[in-house]
Amino acid sequence: SVRELVQYLVRAAGYDANFLLNVGPMPDGTIQPEFVERLRGVGAWLRTYGRAIYGTRGGPVPPRPWGVTTRRGSSVYVHVLDWPDEALLVPLAGVRAARLVGDGAPVRFQRVDGGVVFELPHDRRDPYATVVEVETDGTR
Repeated sequence: SVRELVQYLVRAAGYDANFLLNVGPMPDGTIQPEFVERLRGVGAWLRTYGRAIYGTRGGPVPPRPWGVTTRRGSSVYVHVLDWPDEALLVPLAGVRAARLVGDGAPVRFQRVDGGVVFELPHDRRDPYATVVEVETDGTR
């Protein structure tokens, strides 16, 4: 499914790896319709969230059961694939601001011992991967 492919892509980025899909043409040179549908779905997701994937490296937080992080400059992208609660503790320091990549809406956060707790209502989450852009002061 598109959701599974997006999550594979996100995990690969968080692990500082590449993601390659083996999509070959049929004998007549066309691509199977279900492959086209899925590739278009991933492309649509990347049009919104691509800056959290393209040109990034694996982030400062090692992959977790809830998802991964990527980094570019002083921005850390928190990719949450499984966010069952209203709050999520992420072991990040030096957080200045947080916003959703999709629409730029601010994400509430609170600094606590061991990191930052992000709060996001269920209705603000992406069905494939919620991505929070975190401005940091460059420290882990």
